[in-house]
Amino acid sequence: MKGELLREFGRKAFHQLSLVYLGAFFWFGWPRIVYWLSGWFVVVLIVETARLKVPAAERALVGFFEGLIRDSERRHFSGIFHTTSGCFAAMLIARGDSVIVSAAILQLALADSASALVGKAFGKTKLFGGAKSLEGSLGGFATGFAAALACGVRPGAALAAALAGALVELLPTTPWLNDNLTIPLATAAVLALVGAK
Repeated sequence: MKGELLREFGRKAFHQLSLVYLGAFFWFGWPRIVYWLSGWFVVVLIVETARLKVPAAERALVGFFEGLIRDSERRHFSGIFHTTSGCFAAMLIARGDSVIVSAAILQLALADSASALVGKAFGKTKLFGGAKSLEGSLGGFATGFAAALACGVRPGAALAAALAGALVELLPTTPWLNDNLTIPLATAAVLALVGAK
């Protein structure tokens, strides 16, 4: 269990690089970030496709990220692809609203990490017969709620956003459905719908 927790901690520390997208959003501003991220998305798509199709590329990239990449990601697009897609989608849904973009990306960076780490460390009540736990989901929900409030989201909307993030985090991961994509997307969609302020 300790080894699993340490490995998950390493993955989630790497996961904090999703905050680079938030930094880029403020650095480039809206709508220039759309052009920058469009170009970056193409780069990520090319690299990920090469990793899946070219054995030498696969060996080099998987070797570099050994210990961080999940077994399921060896045969499909990795979390980097889904994170890029999710953060980009959140920015487009928010139409440049910095409060929504910040809350959506922090939900991914902080709340998703809290779900995994709390679940690994304290999770005893398994949900839906799977690996995810009530304790992990509550940890992620509380962190997402606090992060949204810190971004200036009104309490009711912060509650809705945190709930959306916690619910989609529970969905099973498939090659095309990954919480790195769905968490920022769902959070931004809910806040755009109910209003962040």
